[in-house]
Amino acid sequence: MPNRSPNFEESFAIATQALRYIGRYRLPPTPQIYEVWYRFAEGQDETIKSQLSHAIERSDAVSKQLIEDLYQQFCRADVCDQNQSFSQRLETEMQGLQTVIDTQIEAGEAFGQSMDSVNESLTAPDMTPPQAQDCITDLLTSNAAMQTQLDEMKERLQESKQQIDLLKRDLYESQKTMLTDPLTGVGNRRAFEALMDAAIRDRDALGTQLAALVLVDLDGFKAVNDTLGHSVGDSLLQFIARSIESLREDASVARYGGDEFGAFVKVQTAAEGLEFAEQVRNALATHRFEHKMSGTAIGRVTTSVGLAILREDDTHDSWFDRADKLLMRAKEADGNCVRAERQISC
Repeated sequence: MPNRSPNFEESFAIATQALRYIGRYRLPPTPQIYEVWYRFAEGQDETIKSQLSHAIERSDAVSKQLIEDLYQQFCRADVCDQNQSFSQRLETEMQGLQTVIDTQIEAGEAFGQSMDSVNESLTAPDMTPPQAQDCITDLLTSNAAMQTQLDEMKERLQESKQQIDLLKRDLYESQKTMLTDPLTGVGNRRAFEALMDAAIRDRDALGTQLAALVLVDLDGFKAVNDTLGHSVGDSLLQFIARSIESLREDASVARYGGDEFGAFVKVQTAAEGLEFAEQVRNALATHRFEHKMSGTAIGRVTTSVGLAILREDDTHDSWFDRADKLLMRAKEADGNCVRAERQISC
């Protein structure tokens, strides 16, 4: 449940506001949906605040699916706890491996000192045959002990390697789950934010290339859900995600909202970015959709697209806001349209 303020009146006011939002958008008052709205009303979770503020600006963008997606991505403690558990176990295993290596180093140093001592004794001018025999016996004993130590280390290293490989795989899968939208299989909002931050962080390494952010929003998606049902809407979202990914192998695609997708691509020119955005719009506009499971004809589904090229002085917010404003201009032009800085494609 949400982290409540110790002030009862303040907590009560937040809870009341959360319930108002639930009523306004006619959502079922489940614990998950309530928790998302509570966090929004509380105003301390910047990601949920940003995501829902963006959706509220568009009256048809707030949906049960969006709220449930936000809960899965940002409110579920089990995924984060599992990820932390894997990290801690991996760290523990690495520490154990370091202990094995340190022990072997100590054993090697001890064996080296033993060898030095035997060598010194064997080269002494007054060495007698019995003393030489004792030195050889000590040498063989030290050598046998060292061989046993090496065998044990080899076995322990092999066990550690297998365990670390398993933990690394589990950690990767856990992190992948945290960054994957369970419905469409592309990145989720968390992945979208990470991709944007990475592009800004690495812009100095772009050279002659440009980083393009393409935002895609389905036109009239709420009507599809309302008239044909959520299963048809879900299938449509899955198709949209696959379609965007198929247009460019190097495109990093994420679903950052209910029916909103973002694609990050590296291009040589702004015109190339516009060409990709137009490919996205055209690929969907020319397709006639039919729900395979039910045979329901959906017809043509269009999209509005906004494109912004990363600038040298861009921040995370400024880059996204430019692309989002261009997307809104495309929607205001009745959709099925691309808006880019100083360029238009409809």
